[in-house]
Formats: sequence, structure tokens, C-alpha cells
Amino acid sequence: MKDQKYTIMERYDELGSSLYDLRYTDEQLEKYSLILHETDYPSLVLDNGCGTGLLLPFLDNAVGLDLSSVLLRKARERCSENQYLVQGDSENLPFRDSLFDAVISVTVIQNLPSPELLPAESARVAKPDSTIIISSLKRVYNREKIMRLIENDELCIDKIFTTEKINDWITLSTRKQ
Repeated sequence: MKDQKYTIMERYDELGSSLYDLRYTDEQLEKYSLILHETDYPSLVLDNGCGTGLLLPFLDNAVGLDLSSVLLRKARERCSENQYLVQGDSENLPFRDSLFDAVISVTVIQNLPSPELLPAESARVAKPDSTIIISSLKRVYNREKIMRLIENDELCIDKIFTTEKINDWITLSTRKQ
């Protein structure tokens, strides 16, 4: 598993922030628009897999986490004074339990060696009754498979949605008490 994570980190480091933004900005912004339309603006958000920080300008108080130091350097340019960046692992989040009002993880789960850990870790660091949003590529998971992967003892899927403009399933879940 460590080798696979290193390979993923290396791939995004080699891609670099300019190519990452060029390749992903339009579709990511479309996803963020859908996500932000579906949710309130909670006070402390974890952007799990923040990449170059494209979501950060839309959030007041946030922590962005990513495995790639190269992408985080670009994300730093988008940070405001109430936003922080952490280099870390989505399968082993370096945060205490019940810290965040919402956890957003866009197009990360399909890159993980143990994707079932992402929903579990997201639930662990989220406060009870908070919102957890996880999106996944449609070409990797069909609707039923992503629902089975995300719904667990800690999470209840409230909604799953998509549009023709994006390549993801977006799940909106609530952390159970």
C-alpha cells in the first residue's frame, strides 16, 4: 500500500500545479458549484484531497489536505488567513475525532489503495450530524458500488447526484450520532 501511495504522490508531483489546474479546473469548479448549491456553508471544512486549492476561495474556514507537496505549494497561493494546509494521507487523516463541521473529498477515493478507509476516516473526523461529501469517477464506480462503499456504520447517504457536465457521482452523507 505504501508503494501505491508513493506512486500516486509522485504522479501528481510530476504533473505539477500548472498542468493540474489546466487539466482539472473547469470540471472541478463545476463539481464545487453543485456541491456548494446542495449544502450550507459550515464553519470548519476539511477539503480532503485539496490539490491546488481550487475549492478554498469558496470556503471561509477550511483545512486543505493533500498528499502532494507540489500541489500544496500552489494551494498556499489560494489560502486566506482562516485556511490551513496539511500534507497528509486521506486513509489516515492526521486530525482528532469530531473536529470538522463538514468533510469534502472530490475525486480522491478512486486513487486510494483501500478506498473504504476514506468514508470511515471522514466520519471519524467529522462532528455528529455533519455533512460528508465524497465524489468518485463514474468510470471507476457505478452508482450502486459507490453507495455500498460509502454507506457504513457511521455514514448515511442522503443523496447521490451528477450532471452530464461532470464525470463523477457526488454523494452527500450525514455522519450518524
